[in-house]
Amino acid sequence: MGSRLYQVARNVEVLTMYQELLRKMAEEKPSYHDEEIQWFLDHLGDPSPEIRDDLVFTSFARGIQEELFTQEQFHFISEGISSDGGLDKEIDKVGLPTLERSFRTLIYANLLSEDANQQSIFYQELNAGIRNVLLNQGLYYLSKEKDTTGFSSQYGWVHAFAHGADLLTEVVCHPDFPKNRIHEVFDILGKLFKRISIRFTDDEDWRLARVIYEPILQGKLEQEQVASWIKTVDFPIEEREDFYKFSNFRSCLLEVYVQLDQRNSLQDDLKEAIQSFQY
Repeated sequence: MGSRLYQVARNVEVLTMYQELLRKMAEEKPSYHDEEIQWFLDHLGDPSPEIRDDLVFTSFARGIQEELFTQEQFHFISEGISSDGGLDKEIDKVGLPTLERSFRTLIYANLLSEDANQQSIFYQELNAGIRNVLLNQGLYYLSKEKDTTGFSSQYGWVHAFAHGADLLTEVVCHPDFPKNRIHEVFDILGKLFKRISIRFTDDEDWRLARVIYEPILQGKLEQEQVASWIKTVDFPIEEREDFYKFSNFRSCLLEVYVQLDQRNSLQDDLKEAIQSFQY
């Protein structure tokens, strides 16, 4: 009886906080107490998409991007989000554990983006140790993730590979990520496309393309480097899964092509390498 009463009280507490935070979302410039931010952290991987995605992630992203949080709260979030193993927490488990990992990656990406943004009040505000954790975990996350679920009828958007791609983009574009480590990114992407044997259907391949074209547009990656790398990637087609792997990579390259071409930034060597890519 006692445990049931506790659960009822707990449910009422969650509902009350949920309603209050939902009300704040409608405000033009809401402010948040530390206990509310802690509630966000505690519900980062909530199985309900209304809580996890629509409320928690949206509030975090808006609070960071629109500078609704204070600098002290920015530090509090970065410490909380990277604790308890960060992206390595239960990395071998899929399902519910993936939800927390996947949505942590999005918060990592937002933190790194603002830390690199000279116009933000959060510019270079990350603690150096935490910044290194976010950069290193963000670099290697997609090498470890196994859950390829895009949309789940039970949990809503899981999207670990798309979110991981968003984070990897921010890692590569961050000023503290050295250009001489770009080869590691190529290695990670090449192994990823050879490892995943399903056809991406929820724009994961397009999100992975950002890892390539955003650094190009920001001057951190030379197109000739990408062209040279593409020429080394090979997809022998022996089984049906091999064609899925090839198709994922080709779709990624086509998105790189389109994004650069529509900005009149596509150079001939990369254009030729993408056009020539085939199995």
